[in-house]
Amino acid sequence: MVLKYKFKYKATNKTYVNILDSIVEKYECEYKILQDLEHVYLLVEAQDEKIIEELSNDLSKYLPMSIYYEGLEVDVVKKMPQIESIKAEVKSLNSFCPSCLEEVEKESSANFYNAFKFCKTCSTFENATFILDNKEEKSSKELFERLAFLINENKRIKIKSVSGTFVFKKLESLEDVDVLLCTNLKNISKLVVEDKQAIVALASIEKPQIKFRINEIYKMKNQAVKESVEIRVANDLTLYLLSKELEKYEIDFLQIEDENSSYDSFLDVKASTEVNIDIPKIIYCENKKLILASNSYPKNLDVIYERFEEKNKAQFMTVLSENMLFDKAILNFYLSRKNDDRFTFYSEELNGFVDISKSFSLPKDMSELYKQISESKSGDRLLENYKEKFSLEYENSLSFDLQALGIKSFLSYFKVAKEILGFENEILTNAQNCHLEKGPRVDFKMIENEKLSLREFDYVSMFKSAMSFKLAGVDEVTLSLGFIDSLASFIASEVDNINDLYEVEGVSLCGDMFTYDIFTKLVLKNITKNYKIHFNREFVIDK
Repeated sequence: MVLKYKFKYKATNKTYVNILDSIVEKYECEYKILQDLEHVYLLVEAQDEKIIEELSNDLSKYLPMSIYYEGLEVDVVKKMPQIESIKAEVKSLNSFCPSCLEEVEKESSANFYNAFKFCKTCSTFENATFILDNKEEKSSKELFERLAFLINENKRIKIKSVSGTFVFKKLESLEDVDVLLCTNLKNISKLVVEDKQAIVALASIEKPQIKFRINEIYKMKNQAVKESVEIRVANDLTLYLLSKELEKYEIDFLQIEDENSSYDSFLDVKASTEVNIDIPKIIYCENKKLILASNSYPKNLDVIYERFEEKNKAQFMTVLSENMLFDKAILNFYLSRKNDDRFTFYSEELNGFVDISKSFSLPKDMSELYKQISESKSGDRLLENYKEKFSLEYENSLSFDLQALGIKSFLSYFKVAKEILGFENEILTNAQNCHLEKGPRVDFKMIENEKLSLREFDYVSMFKSAMSFKLAGVDEVTLSLGFIDSLASFIASEVDNINDLYEVEGVSLCGDMFTYDIFTKLVLKNITKNYKIHFNREFVIDK
């Protein structure tokens, strides 16, 4: 009997391969580990059923969660396949594994509170010792008790970890904090809105950094204005053991500052080898993981990205590569806060890329823009009414420098709209804070042309409809949601329009505009289920 474990694992890295190999090699059985684009397979054959049972127990105990893991199926197959097993990597760069964690927590273990315990599936400093304020120290419970005591006394501790050197201190005020170390995940909801998917990800083998919304109770109790904060947990045993000791003082969060910040004590490391583990930044939206920053992706994707001068096509190419879509007809929407937006169709039949619009341009200045609005259908009357009712907003907007926007994108349109409408906050920020399901339908459409690549976005109609809504009394936050909702609907209609001309087999979404969960949620909601939607898998969403 051959038992087949099928782990849905959407990454090319060997993390699960390494860990599975380390677990199974201890047993008297024949096994093979295989991997494809979507799965890691473990096939095990043993004469004794007890071996299979014990192995299954160990897999559930020692196989960690991963941000790339999405499920498990177990099946029985007739015989072992005649395929060579994948070899585990010699050196791993993951955070501590469950097996090493068990060793350092067990009082009877020779590695009790040994922050330098590691195996081939995880990583730390080798042949290392601690140096606390220029004095050599053994990794021990007493050392971490002392560090926790100092932090509780409001001391700032500089610590060298596997992901860099940082200064840690007890959380005092959120207002000047960018990143927190959560030392006790059980109490994370004291500070932020609980997101189960994100919390599970924090504790995964990758130990990513994730942005959370501050909960209202904390904001009221502490008079906090800040809306969100980025959080990570200990990704090496040094920080983990310190976190355990901080629980005694009920310290659930530490502020993280860079190594150049002032400090009271320095826990340095003297080691034979240097280690540098990545801390990826991710978000979740509608059960989809988007990577904002990372160095852990396959480096061949950098080569693919650098082949194209246009950032939108470079990013699109990485999506095609990661998802193996070169034989498919894919429509891509690249919307960015730092580069020009572009809608592009890819098909082998069309010999590659076809832009389906011109760049998203604007006139040279605000006077020219208002002239275009005035000369459009019913635009002169609308503009006169607007100038009469909102004269201050109109006059202030005239001084806005369109040339300073720099990029040709929907974000630039939103910045112009903010000035025309006299909004206090950015449109994306308002939309994120709006609690409505839908906003008013702002006019988003193309000026059609026989040639797809010559179509232009009708920004005049967009600004006109937004001005009409303001004249009708629609408030800033609701109208902001209208912009985002209408853009999402516009993208969905573009998919259907292009599908009428060419058979669209899938849609890809990239660019850091999709890191705004309200926008991505609306885009995914508007695009019909007839189209499979693709994102980058391991590569960042906007390099």
